[in-house]
Amino acid sequence: MSDSLQALQSAMQSEQMLDASNAVRALLSQNPDLGVKWAEAASAALLAGDEIAGLAAAKKLCEAAPNHADSWLWVASMHSALGQHSEALRLLEQQMTRFPDHPSLHRRAGRALLEMGQPGTAELCFRKALELDPQDAFAFEGLAQSKTFAAGDPDLVRMEQLRISWLEGTPANVKGVLSYALAKAYDDVGEFEVAGRRVAEAAAFYREHAPFDLTRHEDGMRHLLSIYDSRFARANADAGMLDARPVFLLAPPMCAASWLAASLGAGDDSAVLNRANALFWMCAAPLGDHTPDDLHSAFLMGGANVLVEVGRTYLERMTERVGDARRVIDASGLTEIAAAAAGLCLPAAKFIRIVRDPKDLAWSIYRTRFRKGRNWSHHPDDIARVLSTHNQLCDRWESLFSDRFITVRYEDLAADPVSALKPVCDFAGVDAEAATAEAWLRADVFKADPVGVHERAGSRFDAVEAALKRAGLV
Repeated sequence: MSDSLQALQSAMQSEQMLDASNAVRALLSQNPDLGVKWAEAASAALLAGDEIAGLAAAKKLCEAAPNHADSWLWVASMHSALGQHSEALRLLEQQMTRFPDHPSLHRRAGRALLEMGQPGTAELCFRKALELDPQDAFAFEGLAQSKTFAAGDPDLVRMEQLRISWLEGTPANVKGVLSYALAKAYDDVGEFEVAGRRVAEAAAFYREHAPFDLTRHEDGMRHLLSIYDSRFARANADAGMLDARPVFLLAPPMCAASWLAASLGAGDDSAVLNRANALFWMCAAPLGDHTPDDLHSAFLMGGANVLVEVGRTYLERMTERVGDARRVIDASGLTEIAAAAAGLCLPAAKFIRIVRDPKDLAWSIYRTRFRKGRNWSHHPDDIARVLSTHNQLCDRWESLFSDRFITVRYEDLAADPVSALKPVCDFAGVDAEAATAEAWLRADVFKADPVGVHERAGSRFDAVEAALKRAGLV
């Protein structure tokens, strides 16, 4: 076995994500004959947050096993993770001619088309996937997201028939996928009470499939707050890498972070790192072994230290992805946890925080299936307490880096995107004309998740509201 493969396996076992990324890159450089084990390398790179290396490893897998559709699905997945949806679609369409009866290829093509804003064509792909596999819950989910349901819709009937006839042993998460899709369908036709029941049902399935350790999460956030204390409020540019390109978004799920990132990154000299990226999280892994005093000493000393190295690694990997863009909008869903490290390692970086009415926010999170992580989103108390810790974190980071923070309300963005975006564009240093034009093109996001959405939750909102009160959010 390759030493680099052993190093990769060791890094994954110890959850050292930057080490895992470097091990995958070492394998790519050495190019050993791994055969189908290139899938292991691709998977590790994806988990680590290094989609660039993951794409290269997936291509190696295709060289080793070109006659397996799953090899090409790996490549398409990596393109999608990098936000390269048109490239993913091009590859999937090529493979659909080779493997016309492989439902996952059609389903993935539909997902790429949805990401590209083409729901009508996406619907055709999801229907083809269902023709090949009538019990594909994920294809039903895509179909539900591709269309607006009407009363008596035969697709809704098919979904309900499948819901009540699952075979014994069907995984709980698969049942949950279908229930979330049904909730969307009932919401479309205005049967909000039934939609609420399907949301609660779906969440229960997912909670069974992927339980969440709330106590561990809260302990971890308290530890994080104890590390980055008030001593770090004094700016010291020498402690990190001075580079004004990064602009980080801090937002819970369902706060239009992807919409805002796409809008701010619309100019020719701007770029976006999408919501699913974990690039800074991966690059900051070396900070995990340092105490508050270690970091404080590095912060005061300046010069070549761990903060500089983390900043340099992030900037190198960022440039690898986006080239010479003058501004880079990093919309990572992990930013609220990593923001203090980002503020220290990148003392010229800026932060944009999005806040939203907690009632709308909590219900919107509860009714949504997240494809990656977010296992806290399946119970009202978990949601409320995680949102509470999110606010505590962001309040602390704003106090540490107040001159580099701006806050915008979801409600203001929904009501008047142009007026709400202008001060944000000025703050971020991006092309306001390009940003506002893109914002209008994508404004349907606020129709799908409108202000006041919790009022459509029916009786199921009672448990959510009680949880918000217990957490002190309302």
